[in-house]
Amino acid sequence: MTLHKPDIQLTHGFMNGKLKPYTVLILSLMINTICLNAQDFKAVGYLPTYRFHLIEKIQLNKLTHLNIAFANPDDKGQLATRGVNIELIVQDAHDEELDIFIALGGAGARLTDWENWITPARRSEFIHRIMEYTAEYNLKGIDVDLEGGVVNDDYSGFVLELRDSSNSNGLGLSAALPGMHRYSQLTNEALACFDWINIMAYDATGPWNPGNPRPHSPELFAIGSINFWLNQGVEMERLILGVPFYGWDFSDQSNVVAHSFSEIVAMNPDNAQYDQIGEIYYNGLPTIENKTILALDKISGIMIWEIGQDSFDEYSLLNRIHETILLYPQINKFDENQNNQFVIFPNPVVYDIHIEFRQAQTAVISYISVDGRIFESHQIYKQKKVSFPTNGIPNGLFFIKVDATDFSSTYKIVKGYYN
Repeated sequence: MTLHKPDIQLTHGFMNGKLKPYTVLILSLMINTICLNAQDFKAVGYLPTYRFHLIEKIQLNKLTHLNIAFANPDDKGQLATRGVNIELIVQDAHDEELDIFIALGGAGARLTDWENWITPARRSEFIHRIMEYTAEYNLKGIDVDLEGGVVNDDYSGFVLELRDSSNSNGLGLSAALPGMHRYSQLTNEALACFDWINIMAYDATGPWNPGNPRPHSPELFAIGSINFWLNQGVEMERLILGVPFYGWDFSDQSNVVAHSFSEIVAMNPDNAQYDQIGEIYYNGLPTIENKTILALDKISGIMIWEIGQDSFDEYSLLNRIHETILLYPQINKFDENQNNQFVIFPNPVVYDIHIEFRQAQTAVISYISVDGRIFESHQIYKQKKVSFPTNGIPNGLFFIKVDATDFSSTYKIVKGYYN
């Protein structure tokens, strides 16, 4: 599946706070390069069965993969989706050339539904029925989204056998796993079975922790989650960053509730530009854009929980993700056109940034936000090595621009790092 070419009216330039229209000439010169560079980047959207009624509003063509959520075994070991027929949704997704996966489990899955079917004695029978289900609906893969207590001592053995059957049937196999936690029951062999991991880099807090109102999915948590799984030995090609299309409302700590992004925007369209309104914490358009760039820079895809919570208008998060993917070659040009006059390190940075020039330079060094705002500038005079603190820079992506006498260069830098 390749990402669809954008309509003329949806093609924008990047920076300076807003996306600006390009000319048709530039579009025609760029379009083949854009699609080529974005081709291997996955845009995975989960669609729960209880959101099927919104299918006409969802722009499926802005995804590469659709995960239908969720299927669980019934008392006969047959996959069931709460009595909802998935056939029409599958057809719609096929019409848009998406790869369709069935997501197993979910946060609401019950141990009693799973514990008997993934035992060594019964898992072969169960996996055979999963294979029949994928064949019946012409699906491309299976997403294992078993969470919490459902991940028991039989989990890894089930994954290993499921991988064997998936390979035999030409199916992909992915998993949804927590942002910064690895289940002790997940062996290295089972971890290696997944074609990719959808990192659930959200729910750092929520109604289970009502006394701790704070952002549940900040950019720093996304960075930390990526680094956590890289440190577990998972290659960047197998990591997909999950982003939330919802927020948690701590206004009443005795009753912490969720709001979809569409509900948050309906309160006030200006809310789309922020990550917090009162005691509601969520991801607005700028943060979703930053996270998409982070994923494009560091790993191999972006995942959405879940696409039915989007605002289906000019404030659409899915549309912002899609535009950012398409425009990545333009965003990325800063690092492609560098000269070799200096090096900047470390990247990611936590405290101080260091710049070493080949020759002593007089220059202005600026920290610039993704939307084009200058955080701060420093002027140097005939210096070869300089260091500057980054404590005034918020966590996430920003740019460092070096304007010297003979050259000007800009680098992407990530602020914040979890070991």
